[in-house]
Amino acid sequence: MYLRKTLFVALLLAVVILPATSHATISRVIGLGGAESHYIVKDAYNYSVWPQLVRHYGMQSGAEFYAAGTNGYDFQKAYIIYDFGDGKSALSFALDKLNSRNYGMLANNELAALDNIEGGYNKLNVTYGRPMGDNMLIGAALHFAGKSYSADENAPGGKVDNSYSEIGLLLGLTAMEDKLDVSLGFRSGSWSLENAGGTVAEADGASDIMLAGRYWYEANENYKIIPSLALNMHTDNAKVGTAAHEYSSSMFRLGVGNNWTPKEDMLAIAEFGLKSVGETMKPDGGDEATDSESSIFWRLGIESEIFSWMKARFGAQRDWLGATEESAAGKPEYSTSVTSTYLGTTVHWNRFQADLVVHPDFLGYGPNFVSGYQGMLFTRASVKINFDKI
Repeated sequence: MYLRKTLFVALLLAVVILPATSHATISRVIGLGGAESHYIVKDAYNYSVWPQLVRHYGMQSGAEFYAAGTNGYDFQKAYIIYDFGDGKSALSFALDKLNSRNYGMLANNELAALDNIEGGYNKLNVTYGRPMGDNMLIGAALHFAGKSYSADENAPGGKVDNSYSEIGLLLGLTAMEDKLDVSLGFRSGSWSLENAGGTVAEADGASDIMLAGRYWYEANENYKIIPSLALNMHTDNAKVGTAAHEYSSSMFRLGVGNNWTPKEDMLAIAEFGLKSVGETMKPDGGDEATDSESSIFWRLGIESEIFSWMKARFGAQRDWLGATEESAAGKPEYSTSVTSTYLGTTVHWNRFQADLVVHPDFLGYGPNFVSGYQGMLFTRASVKINFDKI
């Protein structure tokens, strides 16, 4: 059941584990139908998918906040974009306070001590984009994440030397008059846990290869069709003591969406698609186990200006999931379906803008003075300052 839980969590969290966006912020993208709405929102800059699009968004700085239970908000990310002028390049720096690792799944127990050290697996992202000729953009994003802890032999627990790091490179291209976006990425991870007795556990091959593409077909000035494709190949092997364990997974996503702008300052989106995830795990000296999971999904969202200083949006996503687990114990099958709804708003004043996602419990209970609701009003808050705005 370990693989089964991993696969179900991986696909279900696709609607809540969010890629970091800048111009169309994370919070705005979620409000339009979930995290993967960024595939069909034109101005959703996402350095982990389309690095070249950083060129479009001018001088700005922003921050991302997550609701931390009933104890306020957790400051998760800060970024700044430098725009070097019309027809020139743009450069972005961002720091993410990641709460989880991309690698080391087969040694979670051994890595728990490193996970529990305060601060997260902080990730530094540097993104660069520039024009290439009249109708093309090129871009690159480099990221580094890491965490470490060490103590000498005089420490109460004895000698410890634990470390985790990952580095990634993403290359992007926009062509055909801004209609085609493609990207190719590589990521590699390394980690090791050592004590006075030697190496307890270490990575034995940890990497990702990522490919994404989308095309904007303009049916008319108010309606666009957007097919998109994404692939990912993931390897996360580990040595624990003298045992060598192997793990790999693959992801394929195909979607067709649309954008409709019936009126100025109004946007409606929809998408239909499928996603497939497969994974294989082979413990040292044990039998190989394979899992496969597929989902059919649709999403929709609408956004409109309410006042000159405020916009509102709502969205929904529906996933139908089916999975098969194959091992020496048998071949059981599973299925389920998940519906998610979202409500968000944007408020802005002069250079300042805040995008907010309303907590679903608040919609059910209402404000405190009516129901006594003690939870957070918003699950996410994305704020930014546009330096280019007069």
